[in-house]
Amino acid sequence: MANDPRWTVGSLFGQPQDMLPMPVPAVTPARSDAVPEDAEEGQWVIREGQPAPGGGQGFDARGVERLDYSNPFGLVIERVWFDGKIVFAVELGELDLDPTRNKVAQEYQIVYAVELDERGKLVREPERVPGQFNIYDSIPGMEKYSPIWQFNYVVVPRDYRPNTLRSEADCLRSGYPIYRSNVFEN
Repeated sequence: MANDPRWTVGSLFGQPQDMLPMPVPAVTPARSDAVPEDAEEGQWVIREGQPAPGGGQGFDARGVERLDYSNPFGLVIERVWFDGKIVFAVELGELDLDPTRNKVAQEYQIVYAVELDERGKLVREPERVPGQFNIYDSIPGMEKYSPIWQFNYVVVPRDYRPNTLRSEADCLRSGYPIYRSNVFEN
């Protein structure tokens, strides 16, 4: 009986009521870098339910965040520039808030055109530069980081090459017009 699959609500999500998912594959044998069974805590990554040493902020040689994430809730994940490096983010939706009463971080979106009303809200969706990643001013662990992002729209000419701007400093030094909005996302 120990090998019988144990189904959870998560493993049944999206399945027709009269069907069970495919059988759970056998557990991968422990690797030589596995965390000891009696270790209570540590800086670990979790792969297929097994902890292994690792994790923490880090980037590979290409400047891409080292990240293992199983995405159990099927969230949309985006690549975002931070200081010339690629980090990963999820968007949880737009918020209405007062930035004088709530800590916010700055996000830059590179666009060909944007129109804001007198309250700093979008009149219509901005005309984004295809293939350009958004840019964050901070990441978790930094003093100015917040999970709430205030959008700044950087208006570039049509001959702009996507992903030329890769940091807040690039945006601020670019000489392109930047429009701070009252559009906030978590």
